[in-house]
Amino acid sequence: MSIARSYVVITAAALLAMGGAMAHAETRPAKDIVIVHGALVDASGWRAVHDILSKDGFHVTIVQEPLTSLAEDIEATKRAIDQQTGPVVLVGHSYGGSVITDAGADPKVKALVYVAALQPDAGEASGQLLSRFAAPNDAMRAAANRHGGQVFVPPASEIP
Repeated sequence: MSIARSYVVITAAALLAMGGAMAHAETRPAKDIVIVHGALVDASGWRAVHDILSKDGFHVTIVQEPLTSLAEDIEATKRAIDQQTGPVVLVGHSYGGSVITDAGADPKVKALVYVAALQPDAGEASGQLLSRFAAPNDAMRAAANRHGGQVFVPPASEIP
């Protein structure tokens, strides 16, 4: 997903959260956005989105997950939510969707945004969700084996 498209999705969710919050005079609009990155990457990939949203007046935090276990990633996200001063829009990308599903139960969280993300049911493990989809085919496994077992989508020319 392009940075511009991610920005539009996150901004739309923030505006929806703010609109819902504004309907209740005692509740402040959601200006805090917490972003949870996917697996096999780090928080730096969301820097451009952070900068754009910050320039637009949002307080943006990007969680640097340890990626040691789902439980530890959820705890890291909960710590980031705890540090926010107002209502939170919680954003998850890819594997981060699994993280925000559980971490999003916090009462500060006013909206969950899944950006090209896993969207499991509460308590559902990522592996359970992924098991509903077809496994990589033999041609893709063979291509990965030719490249030291690295996980990637091989070029079409390498798939018989």
